[in-house]
Amino acid sequence: MDYTHYTIEDFASDQSFIDWVHQSDPRASAYWERYLDEHPELSTKVEQARILVLNLKRAQETHQDPVVIDALWDKIQARTESKTQIHISSDTETEKPIKRSVSQIRFLAAASVLLLCLCVMVWFVSRQDTAKPRSDLYVYHNSLKEEYSEQVNQTGKPVKVLLSDGSMIVLENKSRLKYKTDYTNDSTRDVYLLGNAFFEVAKNPYKPFIVHSNEVFTKVLGTSFHVEAPEDGKNIVVSVKTGKVSVYTLKTESNVATTSITNSREGVTLLPNQCVSYQRTEQSFNKMIVDSPQIVNAKITKADFRFENTPIAEVFNTLETAYGIEIMFNAETMKNCFLTAPMGNESLFEKVKIICQTIGATYEVIDAKVIITSSGC
Repeated sequence: MDYTHYTIEDFASDQSFIDWVHQSDPRASAYWERYLDEHPELSTKVEQARILVLNLKRAQETHQDPVVIDALWDKIQARTESKTQIHISSDTETEKPIKRSVSQIRFLAAASVLLLCLCVMVWFVSRQDTAKPRSDLYVYHNSLKEEYSEQVNQTGKPVKVLLSDGSMIVLENKSRLKYKTDYTNDSTRDVYLLGNAFFEVAKNPYKPFIVHSNEVFTKVLGTSFHVEAPEDGKNIVVSVKTGKVSVYTLKTESNVATTSITNSREGVTLLPNQCVSYQRTEQSFNKMIVDSPQIVNAKITKADFRFENTPIAEVFNTLETAYGIEIMFNAETMKNCFLTAPMGNESLFEKVKIICQTIGATYEVIDAKVIITSSGC
């Protein structure tokens, strides 16, 4: 079947898709994993539909204003009734309605109930008080199925958790982690974090590793990074040690009157020594350099930082290679700048400060880049 033109709602109401999301039918799981491998362009839409399916039960169980529900039902019922009649016309007869079969009516009724649940869920999310961060905006940690194991750290010290795929997680004190003991039949490796943890993810280019931390998603194929996601904290912070990480959130815009749901994916890509802070109340990302950048290139030694009458472009290139952080400067303005400075164990920012003091320049950090300002030497 061709699903390329399916909307998010179409996926969320497809029984085979629902079986795959809930891992309740091995045949559906095998089919959808194969289909998604062949159609990677659908990954974003499928992820959004998957979240809708996972949250549907929570939306159904949530108490809502009866007036709102009645209004939604009236709209859906009116739409359903109009679809249960087929009109025929001729040159000599007035159009007459012909009722659908009983099975068709039942199908439409079931679809209407599902659509109503989706509408209620959208209304529920849209009514949340954005002034106070909530831990249940997109992922409901406590409502995950029994197939997920939970590790709660109350030991007062970090605890290591080893997953079946070889990934290792260091769960910090007063933090909670939910994960599966087996991801063999899954298209992604999803874990759910409330609190702080460090992740060393085993590489698997065919099965992304996704950390759900409140409304923020951290997606990788294999790398090491740290997530700070307090359950009711104002900010969520992700910092990268090695590899490449995608951090994003799904912003849902809904129109209850037309039952339409649209999602936009916003976020940033992080490299080693970079981090991002997501302000939950403002729903914004702030990309930065970590407080203590570490050398990420094993080929760099202390001797590489002993500069003697070295062109400044070469100096900055050495720092970029060592720490993986982009340093921007005006090469033409600074072409006559040379550095003599025997450095070694200083931190990145200490090195940059020494360099700027020596050549009469200044620096600032913007969008996880070091910006050098100089009038020349």
